[in-house]
Amino acid sequence: MLFSEEYYHDLIAKLGLPEMPISKVSYKGKNILNAEAFRNDFFKISKKLIQYVSYNNISQLMEANFPIEAIQELHAGILNENITIYLKKPVEYGGKLEFSNMFLIRTRPFKQILDTFIDEQILSFNKEYPGYDKNNGFLLPTELYVPNPDGIVFLPALKGFAGAGGNTSADKMSEIGSTMFLKNSGRF
Repeated sequence: MLFSEEYYHDLIAKLGLPEMPISKVSYKGKNILNAEAFRNDFFKISKKLIQYVSYNNISQLMEANFPIEAIQELHAGILNENITIYLKKPVEYGGKLEFSNMFLIRTRPFKQILDTFIDEQILSFNKEYPGYDKNNGFLLPTELYVPNPDGIVFLPALKGFAGAGGNTSADKMSEIGSTMFLKNSGRF
């Protein structure tokens, strides 16, 4: 069941992204996708996108607290482990593989929040209209609320919320080290 837009604004806020704009999209029917061709096309355009962003949106990347090393990797066409390209409108809902339908977001925790936001809607729809197909999985809702940020780089309200390590540290080893330090310091 599709609830009101306010309900989904509240849901995404409770999940941790109150500043994320959302929009409603309608299911366009089953797209017959060649998964391998789609994957290849996605990787090609993704490489172009990250290089474009790394040269033309440096201030947004810095504002989103991306480390300089990650920006340098983007220049080379390499996607850092904590950066994800997210489609604003899924292909099944008429989305295309083009820059205007894509944005960069931190994987931890923001992509995971968006995935949960979408999954909650799909699960809710399937509870009301059970139709699990062992070949295709869950039924997709006829309408879905999806993230729709204005820019090509998502800027969270809480700057510095998460580094590549998952907390405000620069990488995973720093996160582990800071956690070990705090545990050994007697503060926890």
